[in-house]
Amino acid sequence: MFSARFDGGDIEHKFRRVHKILQEHNFPVLMVDAGVGDNFGKLTSKYLSKIEREKGVLICVCTAHYAEKTTSPFCSFKELEFARDYSLDVLPLKVADVYPPRPPGGPDHPHDQENDAADVIKYVFRPNLVYVDTWILNLSRRT
Repeated sequence: MFSARFDGGDIEHKFRRVHKILQEHNFPVLMVDAGVGDNFGKLTSKYLSKIEREKGVLICVCTAHYAEKTTSPFCSFKELEFARDYSLDVLPLKVADVYPPRPPGGPDHPHDQENDAADVIKYVFRPNLVYVDTWILNLSRRT
């Protein structure tokens, strides 16, 4: 299952295309894609439960703000907490120059005054966890 900050940006669109390509080649990869009237929370819960039950992998699309704590009970922060709580295997994909992610938090953050996101990132993305550096494949980025 792909886990990402679904913010409508370029990275989200790229990984939605990757997901589609993988599905077209019969890879059993999941990604929440809720349309108008769909319940994305139900899909998120269903997919997380499925990868826990079937010993799947949470594929974390690690932008700098991945796992930022938001008002949504189904944000990437909650997905990563689920991975921690249920000891899911994770595959981090480095898609930015920052790794591990450094989502905003602290006393002035509206939803994460205690830096909970930084804590869960530190717990899940341990120094011995190998990540895939997709950032080096991005030939269009500026150096």
